Amino acid sequence: MAGRIVKDDIEALRTQADIVAVVGEYTTLKRAGRSFKGLCPFHTEKTPSFTVTPEGNFYNCFGCGVSGDLYDFLMRIEGLEFPEAVESLARRTGFQLRYEQMSSRERRAVGERTRLVAATAAARDFLVDQLFAEEGRVARDYLRSRGFSRADAEAFEVGFAPNRFDAMARDLTADGFAEQDLITTGLVARNERGGLRDRFRGRLMFPIHDPGGDVIGFGGRILPELEYGGFDPPKYLNSAETPLYKKTRVLYGIRQARSDIVRAEQVLVCEGYTDVMALHQAGVANAVATCGTAVGVEHLRLLSRYAQRVVLAFDADAAGVKAAERAWEAARELDVDGQGARLDLRVLVLPEGSDPADLVAEVGAEGVRSALVAATPVVPFVLRPHLADADLSSEAGRTAALREALTVLARESDPDLRREWARTEIAERIGYAYGFVTDTAARLGVQLDAHEGVAAGGAGGRGRPDARHGQRGRAGGDRPVTASRARIERAALRALLQHPEHLPEEAAELVEDDLTHPDARAVLRAVRAGGGAGAPFADVVAAAEDDRIRGLLRALALEDDPELADPEVVGAVVAGRLRRLLIDRVEAQTQALRDELARLSHTAEPERVRELQRGLAELQRRRRQLLGQPA
Repeated sequence: MAGRIVKDDIEALRTQADIVAVVGEYTTLKRAGRSFKGLCPFHTEKTPSFTVTPEGNFYNCFGCGVSGDLYDFLMRIEGLEFPEAVESLARRTGFQLRYEQMSSRERRAVGERTRLVAATAAARDFLVDQLFAEEGRVARDYLRSRGFSRADAEAFEVGFAPNRFDAMARDLTADGFAEQDLITTGLVARNERGGLRDRFRGRLMFPIHDPGGDVIGFGGRILPELEYGGFDPPKYLNSAETPLYKKTRVLYGIRQARSDIVRAEQVLVCEGYTDVMALHQAGVANAVATCGTAVGVEHLRLLSRYAQRVVLAFDADAAGVKAAERAWEAARELDVDGQGARLDLRVLVLPEGSDPADLVAEVGAEGVRSALVAATPVVPFVLRPHLADADLSSEAGRTAALREALTVLARESDPDLRREWARTEIAERIGYAYGFVTDTAARLGVQLDAHEGVAAGGAGGRGRPDARHGQRGRAGGDRPVTASRARIERAALRALLQHPEHLPEEAAELVEDDLTHPDARAVLRAVRAGGGAGAPFADVVAAAEDDRIRGLLRALALEDDPELADPEVVGAVVAGRLRRLLIDRVEAQTQALRDELARLSHTAEPERVRELQRGLAELQRRRRQLLGQPA
């Protein structure tokens, strides 16, 4: 969508939407006090640890640690960018968004996309209707022969393009769609006489969606029972490049698979539309397919929004190895771009001549899942054929194989993985000592030195000391961070966030130096920056310095606390926890004055001695006051 969404609309929608209703579409929620609980949709668990609170519209999982507001939830569960999450929520709730800073060109682009998406959606509806019409019997028979039911077809909106010259063109123009818009979508083209002809004829049709759910293109497969007038058409035909459809950026089945990809934390990439359908039918629903093109950078960039482990379904033949090498190159390019965490790229090796649908039929869903767990990392998959084809019976052949394998391995950017594959995939398979392999690698300029990561900051500075870590043991003056102290501070901040109405007046005196743990200090900074205790929680979260502290704030606001559940004592508990931190400050100050007093000469520095004694007396009065004792 061109143009920026009006900020007030983003905030209004965030406040008005019902997070319980939205999250409830993905997991069953049950009320638990002021909040709702359910099984986490982001990881497998048997005991509910996922909590949603309508007040502030945020969620937190105490099992896997994810947290956020309604937009964060949609971004994570659906793999959306922030504007897409806002627009998705607006569609769900019927909220009318406004856009600002749109040039006339942008407004035209918005209008064009709206028209084109409407045309492709109408084409999808037409094709689905044709599948279940009389002429679509041949397509239905083919689906049944492949083991697909009507429900399977409906889940993927499969259709049928009649084997006629202009069936779709006539239907869509009769519905009022402009000829030029239909041509721009690639659905139809001009014929020699200036009329329109359908691009897809006599084909089983697979609509292709973008992650937001809009139909942006189609893939079509010929049917063996149909005659094509002596013409030998390609088995598969995909949409041409259009303003909506860019084949290097789209994946078939992404709309249906994205939630399962997030839950499984991995995605299986196939080559065929029916492979994806067969896997989904068997319950392996984290599968997608490329649309007639190799796996590229944009495909991996899209998938990295959902999971970091990407498994490619390839044959172990030369074509499969070449495809894996291209995907590996794309992954390295993506890594250089700095687009999030490094992808774990693997290959599910298929028996020669079979596809994922055949694998499902042979071993079932559990067998496929087991195969995914055992999928081969891409580097060994690429290396092994080089060694399999080498002559390892002669010294010359082994030396040549070593050089070739090290040249391939040099492309791996992670030094730890280079060392691992050099040992297990090269040294052990060829039969050389690892030291000889490292010496040869050094001569070829391939770095396998174990100290490389620290010296050169390789692989993201693995092993590099962080100056901040040296300070984490002590904070708040000279007081150490201990487990018991951290629990006290967490309990106090939990009370502050959950029951600001019960805070004692002294709570306003609390400062960062009263806390020893750096995370506790960061939480207090966010509370102060967000307007103080009792301010709207969304403001406090927005004021946090990073996502980790935002997650901690949400966790503290949602954590169960039995001591705070009894309304008769909650006020006393809250006040007691906050005063405990202030009493600790007073006691630390008292000890510091006593230590100084012990070092002084009472005869040489009488004024300083009296000053310290007055300070000690004042601190004692303050301590009794905080404890509720007579002054």
